[in-house]
Amino acid sequence: MIGVIVLAAGLSRRFPGNKLLFRWDGVPVVRRTVLNALNSSVDRVVVVLGHDADRVRSVLVDLDVEFVYNPDYREGMSSSVKRGVKYLWDKYGDRLEAVIIAPGDTAWAPPEAYDLVIEKYREYRGRKLIVVAAYKGRRGHPILFDSKLVPEILLIGEHTRGLKGVVYKYKWDTLVVETPYPGVILDLDTYNDLNRVKYMLKK
Repeated sequence: MIGVIVLAAGLSRRFPGNKLLFRWDGVPVVRRTVLNALNSSVDRVVVVLGHDADRVRSVLVDLDVEFVYNPDYREGMSSSVKRGVKYLWDKYGDRLEAVIIAPGDTAWAPPEAYDLVIEKYREYRGRKLIVVAAYKGRRGHPILFDSKLVPEILLIGEHTRGLKGVVYKYKWDTLVVETPYPGVILDLDTYNDLNRVKYMLKK
């Protein structure tokens, strides 16, 4: 069983308004992210809410997802990662093979990118603990963590560089999967990023 955690609790400090609710071609960014995950071969999708929780939930409530609220969202992304991972671990236990982390603004990583990451994870099972999608050598999302790493993920914090600390520690156990999808390296931090998205998707 492979679960996806969509991180949708952040404050969007650098974007005018909540970037997750920004409509790209009429569809909220976070909804696009969730739909891409749902249309892949993952088994469950969990959305971690925090800032603007009611509004974010409202654009997803009709989808087959589970919601978790993170009251500590102001402490940073690590708190949301831990909240989502703990939820999946508590619910599925040994049935949980791996967890995929997808920030809510990674709306342009297609379902095929998730499928490719999962396919490679199962191909290299037992030899690689982390699998990350890349485009032209640049790492992006989704990123998958074997369930063996759950205990360490539950200990992360901003002071330990969050998931980056885990990725660095297991750099020799990481498989970088090259994909043909520029969307895996696209996200939305500032309004100017919209121009970058448009440019990359035209290639």
